[in-house]
Amino acid sequence: MIIGFDVDNVLVDQAAYQLKYGVPYFAKKGMELVNPDGFDIEDMFACSHAEREKFWTKYIWKYCLTEPMTEGAAELSQKLHETGHKIIIVTGRAHTTETGTTGSLFRWMLKHWLKKNHFYYDEIFYCSESGSSDEKYKICKEQSIQLLIDDKTENLLALKDEIQIICFPAPWNRDCRELDPFRVDTMNEVGKRIEEIEHKTIR
Repeated sequence: MIIGFDVDNVLVDQAAYQLKYGVPYFAKKGMELVNPDGFDIEDMFACSHAEREKFWTKYIWKYCLTEPMTEGAAELSQKLHETGHKIIIVTGRAHTTETGTTGSLFRWMLKHWLKKNHFYYDEIFYCSESGSSDEKYKICKEQSIQLLIDDKTENLLALKDEIQIICFPAPWNRDCRELDPFRVDTMNEVGKRIEEIEHKTIR
């Protein structure tokens, strides 16, 4: 199969990172956590976009370069490659669609992090943060992706009747009952689900 992987909140736990560093950062500014299940810093701390950008200016480098990969992800990628699957990364990682030095730096950091963590992939496609849902849909169709592993509700719902999907756990998709049949909790379960999909396809 041709399998698509999202990055943030699938291959790395961005939600946990935002909580870990966001709570003390905003506490110093007299701001409390208002929504621990929020998708973004602005939702979690009810802060302005400018404050969100200040937070990430300070903490983006550690996140991009040293934050651990989701347990079992690298091993699964190697196994999928060895068994003949094609792996395509489709990500809306911040700044990766930009031109010039900033875009080049963020694309390099992501590729460096993937290599450092031994995650095998064949191709990588970048989406803008603001238009990631529409762009991911288009990429999945154009690249004939047959299965997408993602966490974002909009991305998964848009594709669930078009291709196979796997919903990786995140606070913001927890209450979406439409995604219940597609949920997993770990990368080990992702592997098992892929085997089930393969078996059904072969039959």
